[in-house]
Amino acid sequence: MSKRILTVSLLAIASFFIACSEDEQVKPEVMQAQTTSARTVPIVQVDEFTAPASPVITAEKARQYAKSSAALVELGVKWSEKIDKAQDAEKVQILNAYNVARDQLCARIGLAGIAEYNWITTVALPNPQNKNVFESAGVRTAN
Repeated sequence: MSKRILTVSLLAIASFFIACSEDEQVKPEVMQAQTTSARTVPIVQVDEFTAPASPVITAEKARQYAKSSAALVELGVKWSEKIDKAQDAEKVQILNAYNVARDQLCARIGLAGIAEYNWITTVALPNPQNKNVFESAGVRTAN
């Protein structure tokens, strides 16, 4: 599981650095390409995530997190292949679409987008009070 989280994290970090290194001339091309690209799957509403006061999560959230983790790894593998094959100007567009896809994937599974997934990863997962809940959902914890 930690390898999956590491892979997804590395992809997110790489996307940030690639997006920051592109020059300003690429942005109008990317925006135009994004507006003309066909959308085959309807966009779902991604709820705004506000971190709860308690780091303890429910069994349902742990199951949603486990599903999201597995799906995000698969998504990362597929998108990294696209990124590797793309020209420099296309990489920014692909990375932007990848970020939207990650948010949509988490929302479709029941989380409040990638923001809630990241909160669970950094706050709820390391919390020893959640160990049994995560293990019952099939997620191994380090604690």
